[in-house]
Amino acid sequence: MVNRFPEARRTTINDVASLAGVSKATVSKFLSATDYYMSQETRAKIERAIEELNYHPNALAQGLSSRRSYAIGVVVASITNPFYPELVAGVEEVIDPAGYTLLLGAIAESKAKEAAVVRTMIQRRVDGAIIASATMRDGGVQQLVKAGINVVVASRELAKPVADTVVIDNRMGGRLAAEHLRQHGFEQAVYLTGPLDVLAFRHRLEGFRSVYGEADGPLHIARSSELSDATEAAASLLAGLRRPAAVFAASDTLAVGLMTAAHSLGVSVPEDIALIGFDNVWVGQVPGVSLTTVDSKARQVGAVAAGILAERIGRHPSGSPGGRTPPERRVLAPELVVRGSCGCRRTATT
Repeated sequence: MVNRFPEARRTTINDVASLAGVSKATVSKFLSATDYYMSQETRAKIERAIEELNYHPNALAQGLSSRRSYAIGVVVASITNPFYPELVAGVEEVIDPAGYTLLLGAIAESKAKEAAVVRTMIQRRVDGAIIASATMRDGGVQQLVKAGINVVVASRELAKPVADTVVIDNRMGGRLAAEHLRQHGFEQAVYLTGPLDVLAFRHRLEGFRSVYGEADGPLHIARSSELSDATEAAASLLAGLRRPAAVFAASDTLAVGLMTAAHSLGVSVPEDIALIGFDNVWVGQVPGVSLTTVDSKARQVGAVAAGILAERIGRHPSGSPGGRTPPERRVLAPELVVRGSCGCRRTATT
């Protein structure tokens, strides 16, 4: 059967060059966004031709010719945890103006999802990857590095420094929370945490115990830091014979889980229990929640990680390790954001 509606011919770079009155090579250099000098008049001609012809460059062809995909992979544990959207927003602040596309992968605690995300990033030849998931195994990160992908690890630690790392000082954050509870006169406090195989949770515990000590800093561990598990673990904690007077939660999600359980049991925060969280996600700023928390600077961590990655890509577009400087580690300082859940009656600016 004859196609009565043949597809329109795709506009090519040759068409743009012809309409602008310049060479194909000049248009190619314009599209590559390199530092190649070009007069403003020539740039204006090419821009007008592109707009008139509604020309869209073939990204795949561009990538093959330049060995660049102009894509950045970001791996998080969960898209439902409000910490990660903040971090991703920080990444976007840096990569969007640079013309990169963000590919987001959420792996939870699934080894199958982790393997699929790693495989996809390698197959898509992403120019770089930011690994923010606390549940991703070090082996997955090493696999990306070995595949020649520029990698920055954000808001988590690696046992071996195979990639650049941007983290918050978690020990300092745990200490800030514990010191504040001490200032309120609490001689004992409970540390409500997710699994301690997450290094950040362990470091926050170490900071907490640097103030309260081993004996006076009891633990209560949730199966995960997801809200449902946090609420279940908090309900168990509050239903115990010795209900704590003060709790430091290792994440704001855990803190909200405790607030949820407390409400269902008729327990008041902060009248019955003083509470401090960790992360400073948006939900803690809601007046009815008013969560005192440690700001883990999620957006700043994402932006700094993306900045380091952009520098790496600029020096080594293909991820080639030749002449590469050793991985660097940047540590940002946390801040205590005082609201009402700890018993303070003033509201700090956030």
